[in-house]
Amino acid sequence: MDLTWGAIGKVMAAGLATYFLLPGILILRDLILWKLVGAFILNEDLRRKLKRYVQIAYEWNSKYAVQSKAQTVGDRTTYTIDGTEVSSEEWFRHFSDSNQIGQELRELKFEIDRKARFLSWLLKHYQQDNSDPINDWKRKEFERLNAKNGAEKS
Repeated sequence: MDLTWGAIGKVMAAGLATYFLLPGILILRDLILWKLVGAFILNEDLRRKLKRYVQIAYEWNSKYAVQSKAQTVGDRTTYTIDGTEVSSEEWFRHFSDSNQIGQELRELKFEIDRKARFLSWLLKHYQQDNSDPINDWKRKEFERLNAKNGAEKS
C-alpha cells in the first residue's frame, strides 16, 4: 500500500470540511434564513394584522355571531337580534356591521394563512420545521385578549 503525504492531506482536508466547514456553512445559511424571515415575513406588519385579526375575531364571536332575523307576520315586520326585538335601523346597522366585520376577518385570515403556509414550506424545506411562529403569535394574542377581557368583566 502506497501512503503519501498527499493522500494523508486529502483525508485531513475532507475531515475538516465535513466536521467543521460544512456545519459552519449550515449555521450561516440558517442565520441568513432567519434574518430574511424576520425582515419579510415575521415583521411588524404581520404582527399588526394578527392583533387586528384577533380583535375582530373576538368581536365577531361576542357581538355578531348571534342569531338575527327579520320576520314578517301579516303586514308587520319584526326584527330580532339574539332574541331581543330591535328597531329596523338597529337591525340593518347590525347586519351591515356584521358584513363589514366578516369581510375584514376573511381578508386578514387569508393574508395571515398565506404567509403561514409559505413560512411552513420554507422552514420545512430548510429542515427548520419544528417551529410555527405565526400560529404561536396568534395563540398568545388570543390568550392575552381573553385574559384582558376576563379581567374587565370581573
